[in-house]
Amino acid sequence: MRKGIDTELFLQVKKQQWIREGEQILLALSGGADSMYLLYFLKELQNHLSFSLRAMHVQHGIRGDEAVEDATFSRQQAELYQVPFLEYTCSVPDYAEENKLGIEEAARTLRYKALKEEALRWQAESGRKTKIALAHHMDDQAETILFHLIRGAGFSGISGMKAEDLLSEAETTLLRPLLSLRKEEILKRLEELGIPYREDSTNRDKSYARNYLRLEILPALEKINAGAVKHLLEAAELFSETEAYFQEKATEWIKRYGERKESSTGKCISLSIPQLKKENALFRREIYKEAIFLLRGNTTEFGKLHYHGIDRLLKRGNGGRLSLPKGVKAEVEQKRLLLEKF
Repeated sequence: MRKGIDTELFLQVKKQQWIREGEQILLALSGGADSMYLLYFLKELQNHLSFSLRAMHVQHGIRGDEAVEDATFSRQQAELYQVPFLEYTCSVPDYAEENKLGIEEAARTLRYKALKEEALRWQAESGRKTKIALAHHMDDQAETILFHLIRGAGFSGISGMKAEDLLSEAETTLLRPLLSLRKEEILKRLEELGIPYREDSTNRDKSYARNYLRLEILPALEKINAGAVKHLLEAAELFSETEAYFQEKATEWIKRYGERKESSTGKCISLSIPQLKKENALFRREIYKEAIFLLRGNTTEFGKLHYHGIDRLLKRGNGGRLSLPKGVKAEVEQKRLLLEKF
């Protein structure tokens, strides 16, 4: 087995305590360069830290024989590293058609769903904290920030991916240890170590939005400014700090001016309308977002249009109602704004 851990990455993992003694790590292993380097790193990390490691490959049912070969390769590599391996097969095209989603979004949804379910199953089986390790790197981060920016995302989207991200509903955590590495650094290390990997032919298809950003837009930006990727990440960090600040203040506001209730039909957070009207419109929207997070555990499928819609209820007065995604409803009752989850 190849030896030698990435010292800088090891120190970062140790300092941030992304992985702790006795935890379980479920690695999303595609067989591509990034996940193969993460497999190598995590296996080497076990020489310095006691944790359990499993690898899981999700076969999306998109690329025919090539996808089958990727799965076979991933299994062989996991066996070589003596890492338990699981394979999950799904049909992304069918799911995309049924749910009116693009192929990229459908693939991501099913992949995360499969990983989350397996992590929870393993965690329930052992009673030990289980985390999902993903091989996103710095270039992926820049691509994600741009993608969210052009779609009109708020603080959360433009903040990019987090190295450690809690999936509240699932009671598990996503880890992205490679976010500090450029793609070219990973490829160089794989070459030096002699580690093989697979290349997904669809990654070169520019008809996919993310591929176009990665293959055309980011290189063009780096021609304008060689530090474009670095500057995008710096901006994302600033947005992340801003988001954290507003989140903290919104939580304090809700504790002071909100009331949480539970009934046989669901949960409710009641907010003081007179106090809401004293706040800046931007901060009000952050309060709504935090309230929905407290009701649901996440704000997936909620965006600025929903928060603006809630805000407009304040002007409509008593009796105003708004149906929102995921069984959430907003309603004005006297001098209170009710956000309810059924």
